[in-house]
Amino acid sequence: MPDEPESDRVAADGGTVKKNWTKIAIAIGPMVIIATVVWEYARTNPSYNFLIEPWSLRGYQTGHGAAFVALGIILLIGGLATSWERSLTNSWSMIVATYFVLAGAAYAFVFAGRDLKFDVTTVMNVLLSTILAAALAMALRSLLGERVRFFSRALPIFILAFAAFAGLIHVTLVGNVITTPVWPVILLISILVGGLSITIKPVNMAANRMLMFASVGAWGVILLSAGAIRQSLIDTQAETEQLGGLTGLSVQYKDTQAAAGWWLAGFGVTILFVGAVGLWAKRRDIVSAIARARKQREAAEISTKEIADAAEAYAAEKAAQA
Repeated sequence: MPDEPESDRVAADGGTVKKNWTKIAIAIGPMVIIATVVWEYARTNPSYNFLIEPWSLRGYQTGHGAAFVALGIILLIGGLATSWERSLTNSWSMIVATYFVLAGAAYAFVFAGRDLKFDVTTVMNVLLSTILAAALAMALRSLLGERVRFFSRALPIFILAFAAFAGLIHVTLVGNVITTPVWPVILLISILVGGLSITIKPVNMAANRMLMFASVGAWGVILLSAGAIRQSLIDTQAETEQLGGLTGLSVQYKDTQAAAGWWLAGFGVTILFVGAVGLWAKRRDIVSAIARARKQREAAEISTKEIADAAEAYAAEKAAQA
């Protein structure tokens, strides 16, 4: 059998790349984030070069690089698990969603060192109770609505849950200042987002939803890290021995800037998000087509049975007349 022409092989390869571009983007995006560890994250205004050292920080020279690498690894594992076709099963989809919830909390536990302080007011009570009640109502409607009639509508559940949460928070927390580590807050938010992803039908798309939510969260982490990276450069300069043996010298915050590595990390998350949205859109169409085909098949089976029953009844009536 003659070899396949080179033009045909190129066309086939191009078609494969075009078909799987979403999975390729999902893999490349986190890899770009990981690769930024060798790039500059922050630098000083060029007019200060060689006067105050160091005038730039690369990823491997600061803890921010480790945070970006860990973030990229988490997203890469979750993205590859979501890209696997088996993630369209309900069980695997829920496993991937649970992974993102636990990974987000673990990431915050390791890399978020500053505690959060909340002054619990009535407004915060209403906001928090609304979020919790809405999440609970949607979850119960999705999980129990088809079996228990009361849970088929979300509004009654929301009203009861809101009253319960608001009363409990008012009695225990309103008027107090709460100091808490970051990771319990991230865990709570992740559970709410994960529960929302799982309860929205179809359930087998939960992994794809969580990947999109995770990419948005990662983009927020990278965006908010710019100030901390610049401050790290200033702190490092203040601890470094400068010309003349002096220490404690550093530039002002306004004379520092986020460098190419930080921008590249944001670009990597953008690639991941585009791929995640594209994969979700493709699978949504597939799942919708399968659901329509199943309904059409069920309707055809019902029609066939009705026709067969009618034929049997007609034959029985003819036999009775004879």
